[in-house]
Amino acid sequence: MSSKLTIGAVAKQTGLSTKTIRFYEDKGLVPPPARSESGYRLYSEADVMRLGFIRRVRLLGLDLPAIKSLLTKVTSQTCAEFGDELTEVLAAQRREVEGRLTELNSLRDDIEALEAHVKHCCDGCDPAMMARDCTFCDLIQVEG
Repeated sequence: MSSKLTIGAVAKQTGLSTKTIRFYEDKGLVPPPARSESGYRLYSEADVMRLGFIRRVRLLGLDLPAIKSLLTKVTSQTCAEFGDELTEVLAAQRREVEGRLTELNSLRDDIEALEAHVKHCCDGCDPAMMARDCTFCDLIQVEG
């Protein structure tokens, strides 16, 4: 890798869009890059690694304040301290994901039950009847 890369080259390497890279710069997650004589952003290998880390933890669902906190700590903590901090953050994220999965599984079960109920009800309905007038399963009650 060359010592300085344009935003387009960094975007290709990290899988981030140039717009996202500029957004992260604006939010202070990435330090302002050096500029060429013509004003183009020039990123270092450290910037690319930092953006890769941001992309990975964003994919894990971490929000920007949590990422910013981690990025601040990576420069002020030992590897062991940072590893412990990251482990705690990831464990909390895992618990949150597991909670969402439980909720989504429950939602899937509710949808499947409602689908079965609707199929059962519709099998007993007069096909020509307006849905609003059907009282077979009392699924939908419409006034007026």
